[in-house]
Amino acid sequence: MRHIKISASLTCLLLASSLTVAFVTEVQAAEFKYNSSVSVKVGKSVVLKGARGKTCEDGAPSWTDVVANLPKSTTGTYSDGGVGTTRSQRCGKAVPARGIKFTAKTAGKERLQVYGDPVSVTVF
Repeated sequence: MRHIKISASLTCLLLASSLTVAFVTEVQAAEFKYNSSVSVKVGKSVVLKGARGKTCEDGAPSWTDVVANLPKSTTGTYSDGGVGTTRSQRCGKAVPARGIKFTAKTAGKERLQVYGDPVSVTVF
């Protein structure tokens, strides 16, 4: 009887571990797509794009490095969208990237240059 309890406990532990690994893998595998035009309601957020490192072999840049290179916005604020991947035309493949999350604060329209790409923002 004791052998069955250990076996059942071990089975539960293995199942829980595999579910945890699957969840972590899914979260880390986020793919950031470039949005050239976004419409966002005040208080809501959207990921504008993923910022990659300087070379195709670099890991995702730190949020400190990314935020230092973002343009000023009159309609919202930026925050860390986490680490994932982005498809790089220059590299010809998916590369590690840091997500650039935009949170709408004030209604209006603006055009931003985000890591070399134009983004039209409409906040309503």
